Amino acid sequence: MNVSRDSVVGRLRQPARTVVGRLRQPEYTGANRCLPCTAVNVGIAAAGAGAVAAVGAPLLGAVGFGGALGAIWLRGYLVPGTPELTKRYLPERALALFGKAPGNAEPRGLGVGEVDPETYLLDAGVLVETPAGDDFAFAPDFAASWRAAAEDGAGATPDEGRRTDRDDLAALAALTGLDRHELSIDWRGGAGFAYAGEERIGHWESRPAFRADAAADHVLTGLDGDWADRPLAERSAVLGALRLFVAECPSCAGDVALEERVVESCCSSYDVVAGRCAGCDARLFELRLPASLAAADG
Repeated sequence: MNVSRDSVVGRLRQPARTVVGRLRQPEYTGANRCLPCTAVNVGIAAAGAGAVAAVGAPLLGAVGFGGALGAIWLRGYLVPGTPELTKRYLPERALALFGKAPGNAEPRGLGVGEVDPETYLLDAGVLVETPAGDDFAFAPDFAASWRAAAEDGAGATPDEGRRTDRDDLAALAALTGLDRHELSIDWRGGAGFAYAGEERIGHWESRPAFRADAAADHVLTGLDGDWADRPLAERSAVLGALRLFVAECPSCAGDVALEERVVESCCSSYDVVAGRCAGCDARLFELRLPASLAAADG
């Protein structure tokens, strides 16, 4: 029987591939790799290799450093428990260098801008004080217009019961003033990430959250003649603030209630307050609680 050289080489390589596959942790590598965790572990590996070299074994230090880099490449980290260690001990200013600090993930161009959202909404008659005088709510006229815009812009079909991708892009184009052919929305795990070409320009916690902003933008365009000319950063800030007062889900008309929860990532853990629909379970907004309030609540 003749056996080709390629066949033999392939069989020899197979066990190595199997070992590498068993060692690899895809949840911490590739697109899921955490740069802060990687940086911390590379630093630890370099310090360890330097210490070994300093005591008179530079070759051993170099070999150990190479092995450590291999482990980090395959597994995402070298030191067991790195995600928890990074979360607990790495300061936010260090996480911010990698864009991982909580509250530091907004895309470029969507900052607060020059407008004070609450003042704008009160002056525009969009918000009014509740009868108890301890909170704000949609003004009745605005609430009616917003609900009508949300229902009209839903683009739902009897089979799907949700906005189509085409309607999403039309709403995003109106929201941003950009050509719809340049825009795209990537819905992942219920959340939406909007792009203009390759640049990320927006993020929504859910489709109902996006629909809430699109409806509010439509109504504000009619109320404020200068609304469409305001910078995207200012409009985004106003719409985000307005969503905090949504009491009725724009998708299913369910009640929106507040809840507190802990957001976990490989690098951080922090308390947030979120608005969630009791009917369809969609999140309308999520805000990080200040440490003082989180501690008091705990």
